[in-house]
Amino acid sequence: MTTSLAHNQSRRRFRVLAVAGLTCYSLLLSAIPAIAADQKKSIQHGRQLAQSCAACHGIDGNTANPALYPNLAGQAPAYLELQLANFKSGERPNPIMKSFAASLKDSDMHDLSAYFGAQPVKAQPQSNRDLEERGKRIFTKGSATGAPACASCHGARGHGQAAFPRIASQPASYTLEQLHVYRDAPKFNNPLATEMKGVAVKLSEDEMKSVAAYIATVP
Repeated sequence: MTTSLAHNQSRRRFRVLAVAGLTCYSLLLSAIPAIAADQKKSIQHGRQLAQSCAACHGIDGNTANPALYPNLAGQAPAYLELQLANFKSGERPNPIMKSFAASLKDSDMHDLSAYFGAQPVKAQPQSNRDLEERGKRIFTKGSATGAPACASCHGARGHGQAAFPRIASQPASYTLEQLHVYRDAPKFNNPLATEMKGVAVKLSEDEMKSVAAYIATVP
C-alpha cells in the first residue's frame, strides 16, 4: 500500500510539472509573434535612419568606398550599438561619427544597429594570394612574434563571438587602419580595446597587412 501511495503521489507531481511546463511553453510561443513584430519594426525604422549612413557605408551596410569606410552589414547589433554610444560620448574619437551619433536617441541606435546587423555582408575580392595566405596563417595560428590567433577571439571564420565583433569581410584598408590605432594609442578605457592593443603591438607592419588582406576575403 505504501509503495502504491508513493507511486500515485509521484504521478500526480509529474502531471503538475508537465502542465506547468506546457503552460510556460505556451506562453513562450505566444510571445514569439510579438517579439518578431518588434524586431521587424526596429529594422524598418533602422532602414529609414540608414539613409544618413548610405554615403559612406552603403544603404545596406556594404560600403561603396572600401578604401575609406568599413562594412556595417552582418555586424553584431550589440557591438554596433555600443560603438554608436562610444562615438556619442567621445570614448571612441571620431569627429564625423560623433556629430552623427549626437543626434541619435538610444532607441535610434538600437534600431539602426538591428537593421545593419540583419543585412548580408559582401566579402572583398581576392587580390594577392600570397599575402592572403600569410594572413590566414596568422589568423588561425597566431604570429611568429607572439600575437595570438585572431580566430581565438573573433571565431573560426571571423564572424564574431561573445563580446568580440565580426571582422570577416571588412575592407583591408579599414582593418589595417584599426590595427594601427590599437598599436599607436597610448591607452584605452575599454578592456577589450586594451586587449586588442596587446595583440597589435606584437604584429609587424607586414603581418598587419597580411591578416587584413585575408580577413577582407572571408565571407
